Amino acid sequence: MEITFRGVRGSFPVSSPHAARYGGNTPCIQVEARETCLIIDAGTGIFELGKELVRRDQRDIHLLISHTHWDHIHGFPHFAPLHQSGFRVHIYSLAHPECSIQEILSDQQKEPFFPMALDRAQAELHFTDLSEGQRLQIGPVAVQCERLNHPSYTGGFRLECGGKMLSYVSDTDLYGPRLHGEGMKTGSEVARETKRIELQERAVELARGADLMVFDSFFLPEEYKDDWGHSTVEDALRLGKEADARSIAFFHHAPGRSDEQLDEVVAHYRTKVPNNTSLLAAAEGGRMVL
Repeated sequence: MEITFRGVRGSFPVSSPHAARYGGNTPCIQVEARETCLIIDAGTGIFELGKELVRRDQRDIHLLISHTHWDHIHGFPHFAPLHQSGFRVHIYSLAHPECSIQEILSDQQKEPFFPMALDRAQAELHFTDLSEGQRLQIGPVAVQCERLNHPSYTGGFRLECGGKMLSYVSDTDLYGPRLHGEGMKTGSEVARETKRIELQERAVELARGADLMVFDSFFLPEEYKDDWGHSTVEDALRLGKEADARSIAFFHHAPGRSDEQLDEVVAHYRTKVPNNTSLLAAAEGGRMVL
């Protein structure tokens, strides 16, 4: 698998000198496996990627959407393959009990929010709502989806191909004291604690033995807020250790985090990971081959 980071910033895109090296586009990761093209999330990073896919005539595209907060989908209406006849875009997301992924994406493209309705797309669109723990095969890539501890319905993904594994665990508050997702906050205190542990175990399963673990590292420890649904850089190291991940990529960087600050964070925490584990901060345009 060849992985390219197309957007690595969280919350909203940044166009500022302080983010020139790591990039200011919101989440989007391109995954190429033989002839199969997969994309994880449709933040603003998907815009340039879409134009490239049209130029190379990539007719079949598979898009995994972790959840539908704006920073993960606001590039979708501008995704060039949508507007090309003969193209097929397959869209997958963890199921929401009240509305399908097709309905959610269609609603954001209705007036007065957007001038072109999704049903005017020229590409052939296929929508799949995934269940928790569902596994599916996309070309040579085995995909697993698990729910994460984040507001609304949020999924993480594990992609495996040719014995190599990519884990995508963003967005989530993995070790925090609160449950954030819809439908998680009911029941007794014991039931809620059981659910927290279950979500942590599912994240470990997604990351187990990953050659690359991409993780929500929005907060530094001193910045952490337990009502946001995001994790810290130290949580990334903890999950990496529990899952025996070979490489950890900090991801979903805070909009105000500068290139220099990210350099310092990585340099500091590289001293805290095992010698057989590599650590980096995801940067727009960064490419890895697993």
